[in-house]
Amino acid sequence: MKNIFTVDVEEYFQVEAFSEYIEKKDWDNYPGRVEEPTNRLLEILDTYQVRGTFFVLGWLAERHPGLVKKISDLGHEVASHGYEHTMITKMTPEEFRKDIRRSKGVLEEITQKAVLGYRAPTFSLVEKTSWAYEILLEEGYSYSSSVYPIHHDRYGWPKFGHIPREVATNENGGLWEIPLSVAFFEQIKIPFGGGGYLRFYPLFITRKLIRNFNRKEKPVIVYIHPWELDSNQPKIQVPFSTHIRHYLGIARMERKLRGILQSGEFGTVANFLEGKRSQLRDLL
Repeated sequence: MKNIFTVDVEEYFQVEAFSEYIEKKDWDNYPGRVEEPTNRLLEILDTYQVRGTFFVLGWLAERHPGLVKKISDLGHEVASHGYEHTMITKMTPEEFRKDIRRSKGVLEEITQKAVLGYRAPTFSLVEKTSWAYEILLEEGYSYSSSVYPIHHDRYGWPKFGHIPREVATNENGGLWEIPLSVAFFEQIKIPFGGGGYLRFYPLFITRKLIRNFNRKEKPVIVYIHPWELDSNQPKIQVPFSTHIRHYLGIARMERKLRGILQSGEFGTVANFLEGKRSQLRDLL
């Protein structure tokens, strides 16, 4: 397996960019649209025989248990995206523990499988929230894929680096962080592989960056949200800059996704991590 394919399963109205304009208590008032684009994504992945990791919100899983079970039954890994899409930077350690425990419980009840992985909403596992690693380990998680090693106005932990590594241990084992992919142009870090970066960059640039990583035997983490395949989603009235961040490139996203999937090998985070652990065992 050369690369990792991941999905952050959330509704269009749950993104952090809209949090100033849509309160969580009003989420049920918005028309849910996650089923159709997620099912379309599952069909696309099946076409290219790709199995990925789906980081699912607990809130959403409670309302769409059949969708979560379908994801699992098709052979994809179901992992946690937290319960309410609250950034770790906005939670206390105890609030965080309750959130990830609740999400894990909901997902495991639906899939009847252990949930091993976690991705922080808006990649909000940063240096000042690194206390979250010990809690994740204590709550039974084996890995996180939450760190973007860049500077950003909402997230980023540049000093973490781009190499997956063990970040916490206890008597029951260890917890790994699998950071998001960044390319280097001289001293400049260039995020790519998902979200607005994938929607904005021309396909040939993204494919070239993936090939460059794979030549060096480095995996690329690709990530997508179901709403990025939904050109007909309701338009939320937000400032122009926020509008551009959210909606730019959605109409071309499926074509780009197919172009990436047909030119590379992809698997789940759990598969990748097991391979890394096997390598370490071979060295001992």
